[in-house]
Amino acid sequence: MRLIFNPESYAMMNCPFCKSDRLRNSRFQPVDIFQLLLLRLPVRCRDCIERSYVSIPEWRRIRRESLIRREKRNHRESDQRPAESHSK
Repeated sequence: MRLIFNPESYAMMNCPFCKSDRLRNSRFQPVDIFQLLLLRLPVRCRDCIERSYVSIPEWRRIRRESLIRREKRNHRESDQRPAESHSK
C-alpha cells in the first residue's frame, strides 16, 4: 500500500497560541531532540513569536511558502534600487 500526500487536502496549521496562520520555520535548539524523534519540527508564529511543533509535511509547506515570500521580497527590492552606472 502506498500513501500519497495531497497538499490541497491538507489542513493549514494555525498557531496554537494566537490562532494566526502566519508561521515560519524556527531554528533547531537542543531541546528539540525529543520532538525530532517524534518527527515533529519547530515553527514560530510571525505574530505572537511563540514556538510550536508541526509534522514534516506541514513544515515543508511552511518552508516552501517562506522561500516564495523571500523571493518576492528580493525581487521587489531589486526593482526599487536605482540602476547602477557601469561607465568609467
